[in-house]
Amino acid sequence: MSQETCHLCTAGTVYEEHLVHLLQEQNRQLESDAKARTFLKQDSTQSNPKTADEIAEENAIAWLDIMKKWDHSARKKLRSQVNQLIDRGVPNDLRALIWMVLANDSNKSHLRLKYPELIEQTSPCEKLIKRDISRTYPDHKFFKEQGQEALYNVIKAYSLHDREVGYCQGSPFIVGLLLLQMPEEEAFCVLVELMEHYRLREFFKPSMRELSLHLYILSELVQEHLPELHTHFKAQGFHPTTYASQWFLTLFATLLPLNAVFRIMDIFLWEQTFDIIFQVGIALLKEGKDHLLTQDIEGMLQYFQNTVYKNYLGAEDELVQAARAIKLDQKKMKKLKIVYTNEKEKESAELEECKRLSFENSVLCQRIQSLELETSHLADKLIKGQVSRAEEAEEMFIIKRELVALRRHDSELNEKLIEATRRNNYLDAKLNNICRENEALRQALSSLGHDPLQFIENVEIPNCVFAKDVRLPRLDSTSTHEVEKKREIEREKARNT
Repeated sequence: MSQETCHLCTAGTVYEEHLVHLLQEQNRQLESDAKARTFLKQDSTQSNPKTADEIAEENAIAWLDIMKKWDHSARKKLRSQVNQLIDRGVPNDLRALIWMVLANDSNKSHLRLKYPELIEQTSPCEKLIKRDISRTYPDHKFFKEQGQEALYNVIKAYSLHDREVGYCQGSPFIVGLLLLQMPEEEAFCVLVELMEHYRLREFFKPSMRELSLHLYILSELVQEHLPELHTHFKAQGFHPTTYASQWFLTLFATLLPLNAVFRIMDIFLWEQTFDIIFQVGIALLKEGKDHLLTQDIEGMLQYFQNTVYKNYLGAEDELVQAARAIKLDQKKMKKLKIVYTNEKEKESAELEECKRLSFENSVLCQRIQSLELETSHLADKLIKGQVSRAEEAEEMFIIKRELVALRRHDSELNEKLIEATRRNNYLDAKLNNICRENEALRQALSSLGHDPLQFIENVEIPNCVFAKDVRLPRLDSTSTHEVEKKREIEREKARNT
């Protein structure tokens, strides 16, 4: 056997001895009490009405008897006896012991050994815990003194023990209830049992799905038992989330006087279900129905925050009786759980589908942005291409216009060339005629006995004669130069002759 196992066995033995010692002590107190001895000797058929003290003593003896018989199968064997006693309330002197027994605290020896180690460690939730400590039972004397340190230690230890839940607002009120009845180590063990076996941790998880389920069931129960109030709540938009969340998260510790909350915890620990929470909730709404029907949201909130506490101060017996008078249809509640679960699964599937579509949409949006960017680039290229083609078209137009002008100029030059050629041919023909006339004239002079060369040198025929007699077309400077050159050649030939 390992050392750790030995420690656990030793701790379990010490705890059992502690319970036995408490039971024996309570027995001695009752047996030494004169009233208790008288009560034990009284005949059960005695007609005299019992006093409150006698009833309390009888209740205490009955609970001690149950604790003596308690074992792992006691919940089945002693169910009828406990059911008769639980609604009357657990005796204050025995409440710590009974709560630990009902919560199966004796099997948590390893937690008692672990607790000192946990409170020495550092929790990531410490700042949040310290911030909320002063808000937990601020008017209670115990939590103004040494209670705050114990409250801090237990909450921090649990935040390290269950890191998934960590710390959640509301849990300090449950821890506070436990610390008002038992030491830190026992409060921590009972808290772990409440969280794990009683499923309170499901209410404190980040998703808080269990809380949503119970608020849904509560809404359906209000509709069943108080349809008029349900209609009013719906018309005002007064959802159970607004007024009833703390009922489940703190077991009414933020709403009702402590004595009433202790009674609710008694029943909750025994039944291990949230039926008592539903019953108390419906009873509270039923009691305040007439007032709530006349109020708006703000007025209803004020009623729950202030009036309810005052109404049940010292009236915990009446509250329990009114709550137990509310009958719950377990089959219907199971059906509501199934309906809610199916709806949530459907919503979850739809949410997953929405997430998938959202993801696809985001991918498509990115694709669209990419395409828009690509389209923008293509549009820029298109515009630049259009501008470039426009510029090319303009250049082409200018070139065509210049080409037309060049063609026109070429045509004009061709016409001038044709005209010049025609004039040149005309002058050649005229020159040939003149040459023939000169030759004829020279021959004529020769026949007359004159020297033609001397005659030509002595007689100069003015150019104006030819101009008057022969009307030549206008020649350009190039053609005139050629004509003069030919004339010079002819004159040279004539001299040589």
